[in-house]
Amino acid sequence: MSNAPLPPVKPGSQSASSGRSATYFFLRGVAITLPPVLTLLILLWAVNGFNTYVIQPINTVVRYSLANWKNDIRTKDQLVSPPRGFPRLENWDRNYLVTKEMVEDLGPGQDLPQGMTGITPEWVHEKWGHDVFVPMGRASGPVQYVPLADHDLVFKDLRPQPLPTTAIGLYMEVASERNFSSWWLLSAVSLSMAIVAMYFIGRFVTARIGKWFVRKLEGVLVRVPLVRNVYSTVKQVTDFVLSEREVEFQRVVALEYPRAGSWTLGFVTGEGMLDCAAVVREPMVTVLVPTSPVPAGGFTVMVSRSSVIDLNLTIDQAVQFVVSCGVLIPPHQVANRGALERELHKRLESAQVAAGAGAGVTNGNSP
Repeated sequence: MSNAPLPPVKPGSQSASSGRSATYFFLRGVAITLPPVLTLLILLWAVNGFNTYVIQPINTVVRYSLANWKNDIRTKDQLVSPPRGFPRLENWDRNYLVTKEMVEDLGPGQDLPQGMTGITPEWVHEKWGHDVFVPMGRASGPVQYVPLADHDLVFKDLRPQPLPTTAIGLYMEVASERNFSSWWLLSAVSLSMAIVAMYFIGRFVTARIGKWFVRKLEGVLVRVPLVRNVYSTVKQVTDFVLSEREVEFQRVVALEYPRAGSWTLGFVTGEGMLDCAAVVREPMVTVLVPTSPVPAGGFTVMVSRSSVIDLNLTIDQAVQFVVSCGVLIPPHQVANRGALERELHKRLESAQVAAGAGAGVTNGNSP
């Protein structure tokens, strides 16, 4: 066994190595956990925005329609004062009214339950909850009356936030409770109604009278100074996204931009315009140049076909390259020294073979 002394350890080298390792593992942990966390946050943000600006307004319209269609709101002249002997109610004292039918049915010989000597507030809630009406509404507006049972349902059982301040607002809460078993069911019904409504609106605007109506509406909107700028931009985006025509990328190319010697990745979307091709005297192609890290925010240019380089990349690989700001490069496109030498040698051989074939054809055609 050798007794040779171990090489001395430089002061601070072990701690520096440990520090680098800890930083490396921390960054690797962040790199692994950050993508799913950000994905979840973006999805939650999108769902919350869709719920706030689409589902909730539709829910409000549905509840408001149901509340106006089916309610038991009365005015003061439709009700009468409670008969003598009716108790004071909690929170209302004797500030409540009753229906005329209740007074007629009550009569002078109203039987009370055994052992009860008078009408109690509990009995009023239990027996005449839909015949006793309490005021509902702001002091500045007309006072409307709603049944005591419906008022108790909202203010004692449901307790929505914020609490309704009008009779129709109270019945919006009642409609949600009595017509839908849960808020999710109401949202599902509202979303279904919106989809059906969009379908019929689409059918309408594709008809002759619908097209005429849309043209008139757009003619009004484009005349408003501030609205026309916003509307035109939004319409262009929606027409592009929702159009039946799909933008197909034909191939991935590289073009010199923003200066000579700098190469930018782009997607060929089609041929160039005839007038431009006639000026430069050669065919042109239309190229979408994406921007990092959001490819959808790029711009479109027309360049001569000879000025672009076809790349051995799929569309998905090119998108990954742009989104990652050039970090994710396909393995077959990594330009290390060995790969670059092999590629140059391969292209040189191909050029020599092509030159030899061209010379043979020339010699064969010579007299």
